[in-house]
Amino acid sequence: IHLKTGQTKYDNILKDKKIIITGGSEGIGYAMAKKFIDEGASVVITGRSEEKLNSASKKINNQNLHTIKWDVSDISLLKTNISNCIELLGGLDVFINNAAYLAHYSREIDFYDKTMDTNLKAVYYICNFVSEWFVKNNNDLGGKIINISSINSYQSSAHPYYISKSGLNAITRGFAKEYANKNIIINGIASGYCCSSINLIDVEKNAFCDISKNRRIIVPEEIAEIATFLISDAANGIVGQTIV
Repeated sequence: IHLKTGQTKYDNILKDKKIIITGGSEGIGYAMAKKFIDEGASVVITGRSEEKLNSASKKINNQNLHTIKWDVSDISLLKTNISNCIELLGGLDVFINNAAYLAHYSREIDFYDKTMDTNLKAVYYICNFVSEWFVKNNNDLGGKIINISSINSYQSSAHPYYISKSGLNAITRGFAKEYANKNIIINGIASGYCCSSINLIDVEKNAFCDISKNRRIIVPEEIAEIATFLISDAANGIVGQTIV
């Protein structure tokens, strides 16, 4: 299968938006960073690998892109690293929780803990910290948070990744409800099977996907399109939703 995809060209719809993306050095995070910058935003991408961050920075090659090395599963560094990102940007309008951990299924405690710490626990505390930052610093302007979930969150499995993403959807709904009256808009995107590095699929060779109902893979740029709309002021009436 070969894909036919397109991109919406806005007129700098994200002009002057200040955005943080976790797990932004490749895949969905990288595609979002590139799209957001193309639409006028300033972006900080974070990731576990300095090498991958440097590579992403060179490819995007724009002064509005900044990088910070950060493994979000280390909760002790959460406040410091978010504060450093905000300082680089000179403020914050949007936070994208995109970092994720997926490995071969194992019932070992370490595997379970790493999955939950990255995909669920970190997102919970980031949503809490960022929402409170918006309240204290952005006044009535509020801010936006997007949580990147997965189609797996709607499927039953004992795999920790599925469980963590299901919990992530609950975090999205819960925090959206709590902070909606502060003009803090929180939504999610549940990607289908995507050709990001986490799934080890080369879409240039074949976009066929035998476990997807429409028999095709999703590309990161398609997720970036949805995200761009959701974080723009065109979507301020959409609250607490996870778009599959």
